Amino acid sequence: MTDRTTAARPAPSARPATRDRALEAAYACVLELGIDRTTMVEVSRRSGVGRTTLYRHWSDATSLLADLLTRELTETVTRIDPGAAHPCPAGPGTADSDAPEPDAPRPDLVASHHFDPGVPRDADEIVDLVCTLADRVRTNPLLEAMRRHETGMLGEYLLRRLGTSQRALVDMLREMVATSADPRLTDRDPAATATMLYLALQGIVLSAPLADPPLDPDTWRAELHRLIRGYLLP
Repeated sequence: MTDRTTAARPAPSARPATRDRALEAAYACVLELGIDRTTMVEVSRRSGVGRTTLYRHWSDATSLLADLLTRELTETVTRIDPGAAHPCPAGPGTADSDAPEPDAPRPDLVASHHFDPGVPRDADEIVDLVCTLADRVRTNPLLEAMRRHETGMLGEYLLRRLGTSQRALVDMLREMVATSADPRLTDRDPAATATMLYLALQGIVLSAPLADPPLDPDTWRAELHRLIRGYLLP
């Protein structure tokens, strides 16, 4: 288990500070109590943010937890490549809207994010980045707690639909392949390659604890690197 590194977050106004306090409280609550017991009442108690204020930001605990997952994923990408993750401009119905509407339709229940792959990379750099990202997500304390306690939320995004942050990661992978100058990737379909990469990584990361006998971290990383490189390169 790796220690969680919390990036410093500027607080130019009370609104971001309020959101961060609530998300940090939800994070601690999930680790301690699990998903089912992470309620708006408990988050309010731990964060000191009134329930009325919480409901102005999120319609329910599910949407709050979805935003928490998005934030964790965004921070994970940013820690690997500081220039890679940027929130999309806020708009109506998003978590960062100036006038939150709890009952407004939010198909994915998460804040929209765009992950910019940055400068073009060759195939080996893409393999290294993808493997590092997968390893960081695999060892993320929040994801581990959700695997251990959660009953339905992960299933929603694994079996029924992709959330906004998942789609953003697929787009990031697609752009990496599409903008790569590596001749070994010239004949690859960027969209198909990104989709298959993401689906494979999602299963591998979430199913990692099921390995029997368990794989030590070095072996897990080495085998993942071999698998991803074998898929991307002839």
